Amino acid sequence: MNPATRSRLISLGAFAVGAILFAATLYYVDFHLVAHMGRRLAIALLLSLIASGTWHLARTWAWSWCFPRHARVPFLRLARVRLAAEAFSYLTLRGIAGEPLKVVLLEQDIDPRIATAAVALERIGYMVGTTLIVGIGSLIAIATLPLTHTWFRVFRAFAIAAGVLSILAGFVLAGRGTYLIAAVGRLDGALGTSMTTGRLGRFVGAVERQLLDLVRGNPVRLAVLTIATFVAYASMAAEAWIIMRAANVSMSFAGALAVETFSRVASFASAFIPANLGALEASSLAAVTAVGAAGAGAPLALARRLRGLFWAGIGLAIYPRGRRPAMTATVTAAPIPSRAGGPMLLYVPSDPSVDV
Repeated sequence: MNPATRSRLISLGAFAVGAILFAATLYYVDFHLVAHMGRRLAIALLLSLIASGTWHLARTWAWSWCFPRHARVPFLRLARVRLAAEAFSYLTLRGIAGEPLKVVLLEQDIDPRIATAAVALERIGYMVGTTLIVGIGSLIAIATLPLTHTWFRVFRAFAIAAGVLSILAGFVLAGRGTYLIAAVGRLDGALGTSMTTGRLGRFVGAVERQLLDLVRGNPVRLAVLTIATFVAYASMAAEAWIIMRAANVSMSFAGALAVETFSRVASFASAFIPANLGALEASSLAAVTAVGAAGAGAPLALARRLRGLFWAGIGLAIYPRGRRPAMTATVTAAPIPSRAGGPMLLYVPSDPSVDV
């Protein structure tokens, strides 16, 4: 089976899983409630767009801090690239397709190794920060909400897993050497191969070193990544709270945080499903059921689906098209003046039409 056929089958299989989840979710949706929300749902959807816009701004702000000082990219440029890549990612395999596309869209602005390291750092920082918040949210849910025994065990498992991953992340931050390329080097020694010296190995090694230098060398950068992750998480929890209130469900912000906690874990687990079809609806319904607000499942799923389509449309509309023309001017080297008084120590070439 050739790679193209295999990839097509995987995509179709993922789509089929999403379609099954979507159909199963529709069985439990209270369409009567959604139809009678009317104006309240429209207002809640508008507020949802504001909350999700804050999420995008926070993620872009964090990403802007992931570049070295000598290679900063303008914020608006990053916002445009991010929305475009997220739109493509939303409609295909989330994260898998969107993250490499960011590097491609920035290739005219910055070295691919630096862009790859920045994308990886923002993504890893978001995942680690989200893992930490998932643990905190799970503990809050256990302490404040009347969970059933099953949901108590689910949130307890989330808290334990989040704690283990946070400890591992702490070891990486406190370390000094590399990890991935060092492991590949040991594998080369055991198998007699030369993967670390190949083109891909050198690229991966450069990206890993750049990534570790970025994350270890600037405490302010770590603080920005942490704050941005908390802001993004709080924005999505606020969205859940707003929609549940619009559905006349009395819910504390701790309950909304528990809903977002479960939804976030489900989102990571269902990243292989295009557009998160079915998984978003199923996770929304399950999350509100966990906190005893099953009636808000349909409005929450609907609002989040419409919100996702809105930002995907914005991203596709502003997708960067075309490339900036490459410099084609021929530069003629100026003659190097001779000096009788000794060897030349410094020579600075200049041309009015070329930035040196």
